[in-house]
Amino acid sequence: MILRHSSIDERARLEDYLRLIKPISLGTQLMGLVFWAAAWWLADPSYHYATWQLALLACCVVVSIAASCATRFLSFFSIISVWLLCLGFSMLMSESPDREVWAISMSVIVSVVGAPLFSRLSLSALASAGAWLIMGRGDWVGTPHGLDSGWTLLMPCGTIMMGLLLNVIFTTLHRESLRLRQELEALAYKDVLTGIPNRRKLLADVQHLHEQGRLGDGCFLMIDVDDFKKINDDFGHAAGDLALQRVAAVLRETALGHALGRLGGEEFGVVLTGGGTAHAQAMAARIIEQVRGIRIEGRLVTVSVGISGVAGHRIPAELMREADVALYEAKRMGKDRFALHGAG
Repeated sequence: MILRHSSIDERARLEDYLRLIKPISLGTQLMGLVFWAAAWWLADPSYHYATWQLALLACCVVVSIAASCATRFLSFFSIISVWLLCLGFSMLMSESPDREVWAISMSVIVSVVGAPLFSRLSLSALASAGAWLIMGRGDWVGTPHGLDSGWTLLMPCGTIMMGLLLNVIFTTLHRESLRLRQELEALAYKDVLTGIPNRRKLLADVQHLHEQGRLGDGCFLMIDVDDFKKINDDFGHAAGDLALQRVAAVLRETALGHALGRLGGEEFGVVLTGGGTAHAQAMAARIIEQVRGIRIEGRLVTVSVGISGVAGHRIPAELMREADVALYEAKRMGKDRFALHGAG
């Protein structure tokens, strides 16, 4: 993307990150539900459970997963799902004489597997610590004989710390990949010389506006720097580049809020989404007037502007063709002016 404030970039990356981990989180929650159902089915026949309690718990897990899918509060419902599943496994294990063994195993699995699913360390720590406490029935999971209390505390603390480390590594790598992707998008859609969008980006914007039906009574403006070859021939390509940069700066300021870009060479384009030809002509007049203030090596820089007819429901290619025809007419009439397609 074009350079913005770092806080805006960070928010955009966070949104991309949350959007990307959402299917991973939902898939992991569903997998946890499947494994819990399998554990219930594979439980020893001698174990007796209150079926209605387990069925109610399963419904709560399904609701929590559905809420994760349907809302933006992904982390909140992910934590709830993790805790509910831990409660479900704890209920199944309560009948087993080896409960502590299974509780420790499940707590470790939750701490490690769930670590990459949260965008912040605090959320990962909360989910993991809650899993250990639920498995331990309100306390850290102990040993079958109540011995080795030091090791009993070391196990959850060490596992939670390992989960947090995995969370940091996963989150850092993922956000860095998103940052690099944004930079690649900037290279793909920004004109390096002028800093405004390039032809590919402008055409994509026009097509997007057309598909959304937002062009309405807008017009397309094609702007061409007059006698640009003379500037290059007389003063060199550095002077020509400077002329293009200054014209682009005028367009960026004058057409603020509208899609614009460099079409290639000394040609630029601006897309207006409303106001009809009257608005387009007023915009073209402002652009021409502002460009007249540019001097390169003492020489006046001017532009000619071609204006398409009202967009309506016509395809972008037709609007650009009309603007190109109008631009040719403006050049024929003496340059440093605008022409409207079909006028006169």
